[in-house]
Amino acid sequence: MDLSVEIPTPAALADLIERCVQIDRYATQLAAAEEIRIAALATGIVSMRRVLELEQVPRRSLPSRHARAEHFVLTSRSVSDVVTPEVRTIDGTLVLDDHGQVKILSGKSWRGMWRNVTLWKDGVEGLSAPALMDFLARVVARAHERSPEAARTLLERREKLSDTLSLMSSGPRGRAD
Repeated sequence: MDLSVEIPTPAALADLIERCVQIDRYATQLAAAEEIRIAALATGIVSMRRVLELEQVPRRSLPSRHARAEHFVLTSRSVSDVVTPEVRTIDGTLVLDDHGQVKILSGKSWRGMWRNVTLWKDGVEGLSAPALMDFLARVVARAHERSPEAARTLLERREKLSDTLSLMSSGPRGRAD
């Protein structure tokens, strides 16, 4: 049994080190680009929250320093069919605050208070940037599907409001003395 190991020459070792440095640099740049894309998607989803019918996290259930911002459940029942397996495995609830930051709420107390609020970064709770980006893209696609119906509903409300215009007096209100 031959246990000999071939030792690389200094030039081969230097070449290998340079390739590894380039791979690390590329991985860092790619992760930064993914996080920028995730931030853009998340910011857009804040504007889409009503169309998506995202549930709001009650402020009283958040730690006080987080209760100042509104938080919306990204895995609400209204979008449960687009939740990916990677997101389902999170030990907690994936939320979005009104500043477009993705967070994970975990450690719920018996009183219903969340003990931990973790700002998402690549790999937190085992959720990678590509997996989160895939999920957020699915949520955006769902908003795109629902937007025509949401617009129709608003137009119907406006028409009903217009129908009541004739019931209002055109002049200043009189007193019933």
